[in-house]
Order: sequence, then C-alpha cells, then structure tokens
Amino acid sequence: MKNLIHHTNHLTIYAIILLTIGLSLRYIIGKRRFNRRGIAGLQQFRSYKHALMVCFIERLINILGAGCIAAGSALVLIAYFN
Repeated sequence: MKNLIHHTNHLTIYAIILLTIGLSLRYIIGKRRFNRRGIAGLQQFRSYKHALMVCFIERLINILGAGCIAAGSALVLIAYFN
C-alpha cells in the first residue's frame, strides 16, 4: 500500500509539472501573438519569410503545449483513479 501511495505522489507531481509547462507555453505564444497586433488587429511581421517561420514555430510549440496539457490531465486521472 505504501508503494502505491508513493507512485501516486510521483504521478501527481509529474502531472502538475506537465500542466504548468503546457499552460505556460500556450500563454507565452498567445501573448506574443497579441503583442504583434497592430491598430487594425492584424499581426505585423518584418517580411513574408519571417512570418512563415514564426507561425510555423509557434504552431509547433502550441501543439507541444497541448500535448503536455493532455498528458498532465491523463496523469491526474490515472493518479486519481489508482
């Protein structure tokens, strides 16, 4: 029984870490996008190449953040139902 509680504590800690990382990544990307908006509400970039690179990288980071949130949520459920 003690071993099960020990593993549940580790799962909870890992879940909190993953959720924090995922939410932080999504927040940072959202803030960057918000700060790039001009008075008309459109994102402004230096060049087309820069826009493509930034949008691609931000999309990958957003997917990574969503994956961290999903994994953290799954670990919370596993720890809760264990």
